[in-house]
Amino acid sequence: MSINMNANFLKLLTHFRRHDLTNFKSEHDELYEKALESGDHLEVTSHYYSVMSTVIDEYFGGNFHFVPPKFEGQPLEEALKSLHQHIASKLELKEDVKCLDIGCGIGGVMLDIADFGANLTGVTIAPNEAEIGNEKFANLGLSDRCKIVAADCHEMPFEDDTFDVAYAIYSLKYIPNLETVMKEIQRVLKPGGKFIVYDLIKTNDYDEDNEEHFKTLHHLEYACGMPRLHTQNEIEKSAENSGMPLIEQENLEETYGNRAFHYCFSSSPLFMWLVTSPVIDHTIRMAEVMRILPAGFKQFNRTFLCGTVNSIVEGGRMGILSGADILLFEKKME
Repeated sequence: MSINMNANFLKLLTHFRRHDLTNFKSEHDELYEKALESGDHLEVTSHYYSVMSTVIDEYFGGNFHFVPPKFEGQPLEEALKSLHQHIASKLELKEDVKCLDIGCGIGGVMLDIADFGANLTGVTIAPNEAEIGNEKFANLGLSDRCKIVAADCHEMPFEDDTFDVAYAIYSLKYIPNLETVMKEIQRVLKPGGKFIVYDLIKTNDYDEDNEEHFKTLHHLEYACGMPRLHTQNEIEKSAENSGMPLIEQENLEETYGNRAFHYCFSSSPLFMWLVTSPVIDHTIRMAEVMRILPAGFKQFNRTFLCGTVNSIVEGGRMGILSGADILLFEKKME
């Protein structure tokens, strides 16, 4: 499927006509406040994806993660597949290598790297995602080496020293406390096993006391129902404390000629105009009044659609948000 941001934005305007968006936002706000108090974001994240998962699948190719393109104009779906295969190459995937995908969803990344011949096991907290992914693997004749298990990555149903390598692509951002998950990943990896993290992370330049820094990234966390984003230092420290020191880092923005990780948005002046223009805001409001769009769509758009895009782009431009760093860790030999 070709991912066209401009065309997809216009399609989104009609996607939500049957949703009660005012109630959705009220429930989201209530669940987010509850999550801040309890430290458990599972309910608010699930609520967010109850509406947004279809959006991500239909309008973003199923993978809401980012990568700078290798060359100007490279289609997003092609760039993402290239990213997944680059990670597979770094992990030296091949036949008889056992690889673990943390937070695999329905297995989109696994499909992109299945041709490497490794034995791929994905973990997702959602049983329906495991069912969908495993059915797809069966239909493609991949069940002998690709499977998804519904489990909590804080306590996975695998023996010690099971996997040769592992990766987590845009999934650790949903984990409030990294220590438990890192220790669990370390437990199931064989000694010398490698683990790659590729995620949205706060750079070490992020200053929580800077009002603009905090406001920009807090909006992203709130809109997506996420816990506080981790800094790179926090990820490295939690892995190190779990017996998996950092052995290599690659920033793909530098590798691919200083193109930004948010290129899929920011490279198009038309798209950025669509998500920031007061004209579009006014048009949406008029469509609400005429009942072409549901009540509450303007606020929903500002918060969950355009607001999220703006937070990602502005965070990247300010240098406080990274979405293109490959962090490679290795479990210490016993």
